[in-house]
Amino acid sequence: MENAEEGLDEIEAQRQRAGDNLQARGDNNEMEPPEFLQNLILENIFVLPEEYEPMNPEIFCAFSAGNEVSFDRMREHNVIMACFKSDQGDSVLHLAAASGRLALVKCIVSECPSLLLVSNIKLELPLHVAARAGHLAVVEALVQAVGFVSARLQDEDNERLNVYVMRDINGDTPLHLAMMKGRRHMRIVDCLLTANNTASLLANNDRISPLYMAIEAADRRHVQAILRTVPRGGDDRRTLNDLLHGRKDLVHAALKSKSTDILDDLLDKDASFLDERDEEGMTALSFGALIGFYKGVCKLLDRSIEHVFVCNDDGSFPTHVAVEKGHKRVTKEILRRCPDSIYLLNKQGQTILHTASKRGKDAFFVFRYTRKTGNGLLMGKQDVDGNTLLHLATLNWRPRTLYELLHLDYATSIIGTLNNKGLTAVKLAETNMQTNYIYMEALSCLFGLQRVTLMVLLYYYACSRGVSQMFKQKITKRSGPPIDGNYKDYVNSLLVVAALIATMTFAAGFTLPGGFSTSPDSMGMAILGNKSELLYFLGFDVLAMQCSIVTIITLLWAQLGDPYLMHKSLNVALPTLSLAILCTTIAFSIGVFIAIPHGNIFLFIVHSSFALLFYVILYIAGPHVLLQAPNIPAIFGTVIIPFFMFLNEDCEDSLSKIKSQDSVQDQGPVQDQNQNPVQNQDQVPIQDQGQNPVQDQNQNLVQNQNQGPLQNQNQAPIQDQGQDPVQDPNQAPVEDQGQGLVEDQGHD
Repeated sequence: MENAEEGLDEIEAQRQRAGDNLQARGDNNEMEPPEFLQNLILENIFVLPEEYEPMNPEIFCAFSAGNEVSFDRMREHNVIMACFKSDQGDSVLHLAAASGRLALVKCIVSECPSLLLVSNIKLELPLHVAARAGHLAVVEALVQAVGFVSARLQDEDNERLNVYVMRDINGDTPLHLAMMKGRRHMRIVDCLLTANNTASLLANNDRISPLYMAIEAADRRHVQAILRTVPRGGDDRRTLNDLLHGRKDLVHAALKSKSTDILDDLLDKDASFLDERDEEGMTALSFGALIGFYKGVCKLLDRSIEHVFVCNDDGSFPTHVAVEKGHKRVTKEILRRCPDSIYLLNKQGQTILHTASKRGKDAFFVFRYTRKTGNGLLMGKQDVDGNTLLHLATLNWRPRTLYELLHLDYATSIIGTLNNKGLTAVKLAETNMQTNYIYMEALSCLFGLQRVTLMVLLYYYACSRGVSQMFKQKITKRSGPPIDGNYKDYVNSLLVVAALIATMTFAAGFTLPGGFSTSPDSMGMAILGNKSELLYFLGFDVLAMQCSIVTIITLLWAQLGDPYLMHKSLNVALPTLSLAILCTTIAFSIGVFIAIPHGNIFLFIVHSSFALLFYVILYIAGPHVLLQAPNIPAIFGTVIIPFFMFLNEDCEDSLSKIKSQDSVQDQGPVQDQNQNPVQNQDQVPIQDQGQNPVQDQNQNLVQNQNQGPLQNQNQAPIQDQGQDPVQDPNQAPVEDQGQGLVEDQGHD
């Protein structure tokens, strides 16, 4: 804070000194000019060459390197330096300024002052070039020269010499270019603002002003310097908002830079900026809610709460935006100051409860707040499409949100509500759910969001209809084979686990607890054979080994590549493998119980931890198996439904994958020709139903060069005759030409 004030005082002191100097020059033209300007002829300032000559490489290199000897030689031979331009339209002053050659710059300005007003093909003046390159000394020399000449010209000529407001091809003034470099060019910015601050409110082609750039960079020192030169406004004076060019969403820029001090400075200067919208039609309060800047939102609410009830161009309100982005602190603050804002509706007729149901993140906070404030009737409100909170959560596959929502009494009562299409939330899930499912392609970070969503809905639907329905209602549906073949890694992992269990349990059967007897009467018999616990140990050990063997044999069938066979194999392998894991755990616990004397405190600790961990195993492995098992009664949901509280339903990658696979399933494997990218012949294979690419004799994949994969008019994939291709009835099938070469009419 102190540094900002000191910097501001420094800028003001520089501006005051510059103003005093200009005033002195205006009152007394006999004031001593700078040494390099003593021989400057004012009449030459606007004398420009009628024709320009191309600059040869020797001159270009000499002035870029700051070679004053070459300059002196050209001056001795009366060479007109102002007429030379490079291929880029740069004059000799451009080259010297870009290279930071201060001594040469002074010599050129003294000899050819008209070059101060000459631009290159990018419409850049020498001051633009020096400011962009960051040469402070050169900028100061050019500013000094312009100020010296301006003090001695008439007002109409001064307008022509105002180089500070001249723009390049991008609309940038020298001040724009200096501010683009950030803190590295702060002193250049100070110099330009001190000389002339008119450009600070001008916009470039992107509608960005230097004031906007300073706010966006959180450069409070220069923001204050600019604001102090602008009148506060009144009945007969224009305000900052009136004078500013380009984008006027300065409050949005201050919020984006997370600077509450700049926000206060700006609104103290002109409070009308609070009413401005950004290029997307979003109010300042909504933008603060969008980025979750809590302190900034509080600052805006301190000044006015009216903007809580001002909607954006898309019809949403700040509360909708805050809930959509999951910024709980911002939402709580707005609702605390404006409790009635919970009733605000967007263009879809949705409250923040609907938004929370779609978004999922921190939705329980909104539901709980609504119930706490006595606004529970909002739970049953339908939007313009007739969708309730349950419908929206289902459409976006939010099982955890549904679980939290259905815990509330109001939400349970609307589980049978129909939308405008005549669908309940349960029917909506069944309609949109994919039948193709496999755990490792679970379409979420943990489980299949679609199947879990349906499971939660069916469970609570059964709960709402009485205890008898808990045994009759099935909460899982039969799944079909996966739509792709990316399952081998998953199957191989299961094979490894099953093989390890089979190995361990086989070894445990011949290394019984207590060992074997060596006496002649009972040679090779188990020493603890008379204990019933040993029989339990052997029973669970044998059961675990047999289940693991069954799993191995079943998964071998899944390796054949048939998706349907793989799906059936997993339906058998997953339950048997889970049972093998549980039996192995129980057998180990019984073995420890046999080996350790009863009453030992260690035995108590072991069995207590076993009981806890056994429940955890059931809690984790149960949903894994039950999600794929069809027709599971709702009574089992009492155990597995709470596990879904750990679902990561906010995983954006998972949601995008669901949407992409939904579109693939709706459109089929073949897309419209306008959607297929034009591809190289070596990229996309033409495949038959057996997934074997059809290739020519040189093993190059054959395609239509203009349309991607070769297809017929009905968009069915081209196949050989042995695979029953689907073809247009008006066209002959594309046949194998002896060597498997598939040809298009115009391309081999």
